[in-house]
Amino acid sequence: MRRSLTLRLCLSVGLIFTLLLTVVLSLPALVATAYANNTTYYVDASGGSDSNNGQSTGAAWQSLTKVNSTTFLPGDKILFKSGSVWTGQLHPLGSGSAGSPITIDAYGTGSKPIINGNGLTGATVYFYNQQYWEMNSLEVTNTSASAGDRYGVKVEAQDVGTYNHFYIRNMYIHDVTGTNTDALKVTGGILVTVSGTAVRTKWNDVLIDGNTIERTDRTGISNGSSWGNNDGSGNFEPYTNLVISNNTLNDIGGDGIVMRASINGLIQYNVVNKAHARDTNFDVAIWAINSTSPVMQYNEAYNTKTTNDGQGFDCDFNLTGCTVQYNYSHDNEGGFLLVMGNGSIRNDNMIVRYNISQNDRARILQFNSGYTPLNSQIYNNTIYIGSSLSTSITTGLAGSNPIYFKNNIVYNAGSGGYSVKANDVYDYNLFYGNHPASEPTDAHKLTTDPLLAGAGSGGIGLSTVNGYKLGTGSPALTSGVLMSSNGGKDYWGNTVSSSAAPNRGAYNGAGVILTSPTAWVAVDDANVRDGTYSATNQAGTTAVTVDTKNDLTSYKRDGYFKFDFSSYSGTVLGATIRLMPTFAAMSGIQNEVALVSDNTWTEGAITWDTKPSSSTVLGTYTITAGTPITINVTSQVQAAMSTGKKLSIRVYSTSAVNSNGNVSYASSESTTSSDQPKLTITP
Repeated sequence: MRRSLTLRLCLSVGLIFTLLLTVVLSLPALVATAYANNTTYYVDASGGSDSNNGQSTGAAWQSLTKVNSTTFLPGDKILFKSGSVWTGQLHPLGSGSAGSPITIDAYGTGSKPIINGNGLTGATVYFYNQQYWEMNSLEVTNTSASAGDRYGVKVEAQDVGTYNHFYIRNMYIHDVTGTNTDALKVTGGILVTVSGTAVRTKWNDVLIDGNTIERTDRTGISNGSSWGNNDGSGNFEPYTNLVISNNTLNDIGGDGIVMRASINGLIQYNVVNKAHARDTNFDVAIWAINSTSPVMQYNEAYNTKTTNDGQGFDCDFNLTGCTVQYNYSHDNEGGFLLVMGNGSIRNDNMIVRYNISQNDRARILQFNSGYTPLNSQIYNNTIYIGSSLSTSITTGLAGSNPIYFKNNIVYNAGSGGYSVKANDVYDYNLFYGNHPASEPTDAHKLTTDPLLAGAGSGGIGLSTVNGYKLGTGSPALTSGVLMSSNGGKDYWGNTVSSSAAPNRGAYNGAGVILTSPTAWVAVDDANVRDGTYSATNQAGTTAVTVDTKNDLTSYKRDGYFKFDFSSYSGTVLGATIRLMPTFAAMSGIQNEVALVSDNTWTEGAITWDTKPSSSTVLGTYTITAGTPITINVTSQVQAAMSTGKKLSIRVYSTSAVNSNGNVSYASSESTTSSDQPKLTITP
């Protein structure tokens, strides 16, 4: 039995009380104890005792065992002491009620309370057939030396009908050793699920909000259901009022966020960085499957590490009305959007609008070969492809259904092309840059410069893409075609009229005044060398190159560059650093660029022993001599405008140790001024 009966006796008649007490004492010992509802219980790992009543900070309980043996009632609160650590599984019993959920939270000051599963099979925090719970502000982990069936938080309803109200908020869930071969794609950070086949069961009112999830295998956040097959066969009991919002996911083994078995489910304001960090299967950062009218909006997905899918977003199988809008997708190895479907396993009435894709690799839109969804509307998106990329704009189109591709801006500085069917409808798009032979016919297309405020200048963050606004005089202003049920607003929240011609692209505001960018050459740049040379400055004031190399001790080199833009007082629409590799000893060498917060170093004094540490990785690049690398530092420069107006970066090799793996970048002392390291700010 997972929940014990509760006996509450308040009779005043002596005989009845005695008889009932005799009955109670004759029962076998109960596995859980129930307490009065609307009670707050405190748990302190170091200062508590399970012999206490738990109802004050001075009389706190101590162990998870005590918590797990208690059946809590509506309105109760379980507060764990900040800074405390528990090992094992948290599995409290009981359910709340409408308007009176049971709450888990922290008390006191300091770091979040930690629940460490310590490699246990299953979930560190687990709920089974329990509803009306709200869980907040815990740190959860579950690591092991080997992969297994592990979760940070798992909530399960089995054969119970409709269960309601489960909120998971402000949690830090990290380092969960699930399995990256998990075919169901559910082990990892958070799973809310339905199991069993005896009673049609679903969840209503599920909120997963404001959590930080890192290094979980295989998935960051997902839901599932044994009643979740949206194929028309009658076995579909969708979640209602399912919202996954404001979560930040980093370094996820496989998929980032997966929404299944929902109706009108909402995925919004999430950030997923580096999905598919360890998996070898097919993964996407954010996607929906087996659902009706799911909406993915205001999300940022970037740095997904695979071309086995590998997109930022995905409208997958058994969907109707999948909407992808107001999202920022960038630097995903697989591309922007995957569109699945196959015959009766449909994906119809899809809407893709007001999104920005910057430097997504492989392909922008990948369709499942052999099938194009019915009534696919792709309009008012802005797509930027950098000069070093061979990104395809559309791939995999087949089948009898056309796609409708309208009012989009495709800024193609790369070399990729299109897959186009004869009945596909392209109209009122702006195609600028390279024009491959496969570029589609478009009766109203434009090919002139769209006058973007700062093409390619988007950084990390939804608010860093003002470079995709249209400048005054842009041919894309008010030259689009009206779209019915157009959503009413653009990426930035500008109104999109239902009667006046819209702009082309994701921006529907008035033209902005364009300003010329301003550039600064590095004021300090040098490489440092380890081992025997760790205390020696490597001629930083005179060397014409800055070198990187991953080699044996005494031969390893890292490069440092510093820019001083203290003379600048304008706004920062975009900012990039351009470095020119003048030499690469072999093909395929990879260099990584990371932010350095300490700007006190100088090129004439820096050594391996004194070099400042780096933090946020800004990008990874495969180096080719003579081909510059461009690092987007918009958000970093914006932050530095109020903290000294200086910016430093570290450049280092991530390739395997190799005596022939050196790269040389032109330094500020280079006699070729066009090769010198430059920071460019677009006002």
